[in-house]
Order: sequence, then C-alpha cells, then structure tokens
Amino acid sequence: EWPNSYYFYMPRLCNHCTKPACVEACPSKAMYKRDDGLVLRDEDVCKGSKDCMAACPYKKICCNEERNVAQHCIGCFPRIEAGVAPACVRQCPGRAVFIGWLDEAGSPVNRLVHEHKIALPLHPEYGTRPNVYYIPPLSPHPLNEDMSINTDKSRIPPEYLEGLFGPDVHVAPKTLQSEMDKRREGKESDLMKSLIAYKWEELLGPFTAEPALINAAD
Repeated sequence: EWPNSYYFYMPRLCNHCTKPACVEACPSKAMYKRDDGLVLRDEDVCKGSKDCMAACPYKKICCNEERNVAQHCIGCFPRIEAGVAPACVRQCPGRAVFIGWLDEAGSPVNRLVHEHKIALPLHPEYGTRPNVYYIPPLSPHPLNEDMSINTDKSRIPPEYLEGLFGPDVHVAPKTLQSEMDKRREGKESDLMKSLIAYKWEELLGPFTAEPALINAAD
C-alpha cells in the first residue's frame, strides 16, 4: 500500500530440474533429461496428454493446441550444442543472466551459488532441485506515517521472499548489502565485480562461440 508499494522483476522459465516431475509424469516417454542437464521432449512422441503440465510445480509448460503437443523452454539447446550461450544470456541488456556449470570451481555461477551463497533456487521445498538460481532483490526501507524512513525494516516483506526462496533468503540480501557497502568505502569486492560484469564474456561460461559465425545448416 502507498507509500510502501514495491515490485521487482523475476523472469520465469523452465528450471531444467535435476529431478524433473514432468519427465516422471509423461505417459508417452516423450520427455527426457540429457546428460548436460537440459530437460527436453520429442514432439514427435508427445501425445498432448498435458500430464507434464499438471506435474510441473512451477507451471512453466504450455500446450500448443494447434499441434496438440506440450512445449517449454528448451534451454536453446541448438545453440548450446554449437558452443553458443542461450539467447536470454547473450541478449540481456542489463547483463543480469549468467550460465555455467555448478561444479566448475571458480566460475561465476559456482561462486554465486556455492561460495557467496547469494543465488538461490525458486521454491526449493518442491524437491525437484531446480537448476535456475535467482539473486533475491534488495529493497528500499519503508516509510513511517510521518514519512520518515524506517531503517529497521525492508519494504519487501521478508516472509514473502521466504515463501519464494526458502529460509536462506534472509542471508543473501545481507551479504549483498555488505559487499556493496565495501565498494562504497573503496574496498575490493569479488562479488560485486562478478555482478557488475565489467567483462560481459564472464556471463557466458563455456559457451563463448559467436552466434553470427555459426552455420545454422550444419
């Protein structure tokens, strides 16, 4: 409610879960998980039962009614196979999207998730072990009735963020704020260097091939 309204952007896509409920629910075995982690489907096998849609707790599967097949984000796998980062990574104007291997020590994705522990999965309680991670948003302080700033609280209710990302969400913003304060004091911060992405190539992980140089006919 005014004057303490809030919002933040959170792009939603297929989480390419480690334990995908959609794959288990597919009666025609059209869906499968590849060794590289992507969850895909064979649309020639899909019968349009929509069981995968019902099973996905994130509701990121839709139905192509004209073709009678279910569809979802395919992780730009043709690009991945050619060594090119997905379109959402290469084309994000804010340099907000990273891609990489979670187990690659020292990589930005590995450090954000495992070292700095500020990138969190959405609804971990679902048990599907999603492989898309989010850095929870910081929030301005709310205003009191006299329009003074209440520095003891965050405008985004903590319980709302916990409902999205679980109890660990309370640590992530504190870490991020602490590192931002370090930079304001002129100190070094590896975390802030990663997030600012001075070198945009760091967002691409191992998928650094130039899309303009790929022959789509190959």
